[in-house]
Amino acid sequence: MKKMRINYIILFFLVSMQLNGQENLTLEQAISIGLENNYSIKIADVDIQIAENNDTWARAGKTPTVDLQGSFTNNLIKDNNPASFLQGTYYNGSLAATANANWVVYNGGRIKINKSQLALATDQERLIKETGIHDLLRTIYQQYYEVIFQKEQLIVFNQVLNLSKDRLKYELAKKEFGSSNSFNLVQFESAVMADSNNVVSQTQSVITAKRNIYNTLEILGVANYTFQERLSITPEVIDEEQLKTVMSEENYTLKSLEMINAVNQLNLELAKAAMRPTISLSGSVGFSQNGFKFFAENVQTGEPFPFQASNRLSGNFSAVISHNLFDGGVRKADIENAKLEQEVNQFNILDAKAELNNQLDILIDNYKNQLTLLDITDKQIQFAQRNLDISEARFKSGQITSIDFRNIQIQYQNAAFSRVGAIYSLLITKSEIDFLVGVFE
Repeated sequence: MKKMRINYIILFFLVSMQLNGQENLTLEQAISIGLENNYSIKIADVDIQIAENNDTWARAGKTPTVDLQGSFTNNLIKDNNPASFLQGTYYNGSLAATANANWVVYNGGRIKINKSQLALATDQERLIKETGIHDLLRTIYQQYYEVIFQKEQLIVFNQVLNLSKDRLKYELAKKEFGSSNSFNLVQFESAVMADSNNVVSQTQSVITAKRNIYNTLEILGVANYTFQERLSITPEVIDEEQLKTVMSEENYTLKSLEMINAVNQLNLELAKAAMRPTISLSGSVGFSQNGFKFFAENVQTGEPFPFQASNRLSGNFSAVISHNLFDGGVRKADIENAKLEQEVNQFNILDAKAELNNQLDILIDNYKNQLTLLDITDKQIQFAQRNLDISEARFKSGQITSIDFRNIQIQYQNAAFSRVGAIYSLLITKSEIDFLVGVFE
């Protein structure tokens, strides 16, 4: 009895913590919170922005480049070389500026291909984000219903516990009138203790399931949400052909493989572009101001040499065409390899479609079988409830023992668990079908 009282205290403490300041959390709200808080999605948004910033014609190489260079140099030289034209100390300095421009006019179409690659990189980042959201939706959905599933099991344990308490009270009342015995009392006290332990343990399972979804939703600290939804399902008629049609268009594995195929196509075009010539233009304009001073006297006039200033303006323009006529077959091999990569990717797509269709067939078969199991468990729980009601009356009339009644009680508990498990399995299987197809309903 002491251990039973301790279990009651623990149960009261756990339930009190859960009921303090709670707000109901629906599946829609959980999805909204998850999409808003998820750090991977936020990172994906930044990656998309970076890819969009890179998706320009300038980065693809279409626009010319202009460089401006400036210099200021000063040299003071003392030359004592007898063979030098100038012997003595002199200064030489310059101030110069040059503008250089380069423009690749044509490079075999690689500029356009580069731009397509940049656009495809943006699409890849968007696909990564969409895939992450799709994965997150499945996780939230399944973890949400994991909480509901654990709560339903807790309800069953509580029902059984309440039934055991009622039987114990009834037996205690009988003992007062001398119509019961210690053996029956011990049996029902043991049943109450066992059921109390189950309730405490299952309460912790509910808390753990809640913490798992809180972690997925990036909810920091202690959250006090209730999950008021009951575990239920409306059986659906599965249209296999329609699901396979949608899957061929929306499945994210196939989308990723199609993206790889697009990358391989651009790589093939890039390899072919290497076979074409390149035409580029370049030009420059420069201006320099120079100064020279020789620190000596003119032997003819006896006067110091004056500071000499000069300037120079220069410009040039050139057009260059280059075409690699022979490279030992490297470019030809690159083209062949790019074609083979495309062929391999097509095989991967076909293999993935076959595997996905097989997985979908298995899930659909599971769903149909689970519908049958749900129908069976519905009947089982009805029979178990009737058997429990009949057994209660027979126990009160002394036709069955306390052990017999406990066994029937456990049968009801197992039937209730089977029904809850069947509903939960249907929900999870349907979510797996939606995830595989690529569209959550």
